[in-house]
Amino acid sequence: MDICFKIPVSRKKIVGFSAKTKLHTSTLRCLIQLSKHLNQNVLLTENEIQTDIEELAKDLGLSREIQDLSFFDLKEKEKDPSIILLTMDKSDNSSSLKVDELLPLLDENSLILIDGIRANDLIYSQWKQLCEKQEFHFSADVFQFGILAKRTFQVKEHFVLRY
Repeated sequence: MDICFKIPVSRKKIVGFSAKTKLHTSTLRCLIQLSKHLNQNVLLTENEIQTDIEELAKDLGLSREIQDLSFFDLKEKEKDPSIILLTMDKSDNSSSLKVDELLPLLDENSLILIDGIRANDLIYSQWKQLCEKQEFHFSADVFQFGILAKRTFQVKEHFVLRY
C-alpha cells in the first residue's frame, strides 16, 4: 500500500472533478492511485458520475476501464479484479444492502472503496458494521472514505490510515 499512495496525482485536476462528482478529493485521488498501482478496472455504483470519472482518468493517464456497475449482471462474478466505488447515501440507510449485493462481484483481489463514511453518525455506524462482517478480512478507515476487501487468505485486520 505504501507504494500505491506515493503515485503522484495532480491535486488541481482532482479538485475540479471532486466538485463535479461530489466525491471527496481524497477518495478520487486514492481511486486513481489504486487503479494505477493494481492495474484494475473501476466499477461505479452511480452512473451519473461515470463520464466525469472517465474524463478524470483519461486526463491523468489511467488506461483501465471505468464502467457503470449496471453493465454487469450481479449474479455473475466479474472475471477481473476490480475497484468498486460506492458512495454512502446521506439520506438512506441501505449501504449495507448495497455492499451485500456487491459481494458476488468480489474476488480475493477486488476492493470496495466507499466515499463518505463519516458523513453523519448513522453512516459511520453502518461503516463500522460493514467492517465487522466476516466476509471482509481487510478494512481500512481513511477518514473521508473506507476500503473493504475479502482477502480470505489473511487474518481479519482493520486499519485506521492517515492519508
